[in-house]
Amino acid sequence: MASPISASQTARIVRLAARVRPEMWDAINPHGPVFAAGVAGVAGVRSLDGGSAVALNPQPLPPREQLRIAVLQTVKGVAETAIGAHQGGRDAREILQAVGDDMCPTPPHVKIPWPKNWPGPWPPGEPFPIDLVGPQYVTPAVQAVAGLAFQGYADNIADGKLSAVFGELADRLFGAALHESGSDSG
Repeated sequence: MASPISASQTARIVRLAARVRPEMWDAINPHGPVFAAGVAGVAGVRSLDGGSAVALNPQPLPPREQLRIAVLQTVKGVAETAIGAHQGGRDAREILQAVGDDMCPTPPHVKIPWPKNWPGPWPPGEPFPIDLVGPQYVTPAVQAVAGLAFQGYADNIADGKLSAVFGELADRLFGAALHESGSDSG
């Protein structure tokens, strides 16, 4: 039986692989130009409206790319809320625990799990095009991308207590992704 790998170890492995394929970095680092304020009009930078178009090509992005961007935007929003709560003297663990509960539901589930208090990547009441593939295929990918992004926060926050809370959520998301995909047995 293989030993479990933490989100921190997995993120380091992906960072090493990103030395050969730099585009992999987008899965870890949710702080890229897609989220920078005031750059939506810069050529080649995605808009801040959920990734519906790029400046050089106003065509809508494919549903999977829209979903990836929505996951990273949601992670950024959750992280900023948790960091703000922590700085205000509140417990960031409550926020991150609630997000973890929403994103790591007990299977089976009929929709891609998403935090309840955060806007989803699709209009309310309409199925997201990628839902047609089935949540059993998409859910582990959403959880893995969110886990890598939360681990990015854990690795870059100087406050040890807050870093640990982000790391716990990343580990939980990775565990859920592996369980959902059937890859948890090593």
